[in-house]
Amino acid sequence: MSGQMIGSFDTSAAGLLTGIQYDYYGQRAAAASIDNTIHIWDVSDGQQKMAGQLKGHEGPVWKISWAHPKFGSIVASCGYDMKVIIWKEVQQGNWQIAHMDSSHTASVNDVEFCPWELGLRLACASSDGTVSVLTYVAQEAQWRRAAFAANAGGSQAVSWAPAQHEKDGSALSTMRLVSGGCDNSVGIWKCENEAWSPEFPPIPSAHSDWVRDVAWRPTEGASVVASGSWDKTVTIYVQEMEGQHWRSLCTIPLASKVESLNWCESGSILGIAHGESDVVLYKETYDGKFEEIGKVSESGYTEVPSSVTAALAASAQGLPSQGSPIKQDAPPAQNQELQQQTANVLDAFGIM
Repeated sequence: MSGQMIGSFDTSAAGLLTGIQYDYYGQRAAAASIDNTIHIWDVSDGQQKMAGQLKGHEGPVWKISWAHPKFGSIVASCGYDMKVIIWKEVQQGNWQIAHMDSSHTASVNDVEFCPWELGLRLACASSDGTVSVLTYVAQEAQWRRAAFAANAGGSQAVSWAPAQHEKDGSALSTMRLVSGGCDNSVGIWKCENEAWSPEFPPIPSAHSDWVRDVAWRPTEGASVVASGSWDKTVTIYVQEMEGQHWRSLCTIPLASKVESLNWCESGSILGIAHGESDVVLYKETYDGKFEEIGKVSESGYTEVPSSVTAALAASAQGLPSQGSPIKQDAPPAQNQELQQQTANVLDAFGIM
C-alpha cells in the first residue's frame, strides 16, 4: 500500500519551523518558528490562508499546543526566551495574550494542554530542570502556577496521561504526567490536592542519552508511555494498573537520533520522527510488541511489509494469517469490525 501527499504548507515567509499542530477539528494549523513568531493557517476549505501571526516571544519558539475548543480558540507557545504565552482569539483573526509566564530561568522546550475533562491546564518543560503547570481558575478569572523539579540538567518534554472515567462516565480527578530530559531519564508525576510529586514505583531507566520526547498513549485502561532518545532508541513502557510496577514492553532501535513521538487518536499506532526528515509508523502486534508498518515522506505513505500488515490483508480477505489469533471460522461481522477499525486507524494518520 502507498499513499499520496494530500496537502502542503507554503512556509517560505515563516522561517524555519520547529513545531506544528492542528486544532481539534483539523481546520487550522499553528506552527512555531525560529523567527520568534507563531504562524496560524486556516485550512478549512482545502486552501491555505494565513489566519494570524502571533508575536510576543523574544527568541525562537519551540512548541505550540491547542486547547480543547470548549475553552475557546486558545493556543499556548514556549520558547528560548524562557517565556510561556497563552494566546486567545477574541474575535476572528484577532489574537491577544491571555497570560504570560516568565518564571522559568532557562529555555522552555515543550508545552501541552491536559485532557479537557481535567480543566484548562498547561504543562511546561524547561531547561532549568523543572516542569510547571499553569491552571486557569474560572472563579477567580486568573491563572495559578505550580512547579516541581523534574529532570536534572533540563527537562525536554512532557505529556499528560489520558483522563480516566468512572463506570457512569464521569471523569476521575487524578492527574498524571510523564517528563523526559537531559538526565537520560523518564519520570512519572502525580497530582493530589494540587500538589505534584514523583510517582512510586518509578519507571525503569532505559536510555543512555537525552530523552527528547515522551508520549502517553491516549487510551484508558493500562498505562502505556513511549520515550524517544538521542541514543537512537524508543522505549515503550506499560503499567497494568496504577500503583503497580512499570515494565519495559519493548525497545525500538532507529537509524538516527529520535526527535519526536506521537500516538494516533486510537492509540494503536506510534509515529516516530528521527534524524533530519525520517518518519516511521509502528503498530502493536498480537504478542504486545511493536512492529514497523510504514514510512511517511513528502511524497506520501509507503507500507512496510510486516506480520501486522499481512494479518490485516488476510483479515480483509476473510482468511487466517500465520501467527494471527483470528480463527478461520470467525464471524463475518467480526472481520468487518476489524477492517473498519483498521481503516479508522489508518485514516487517523491520513494514509487511506
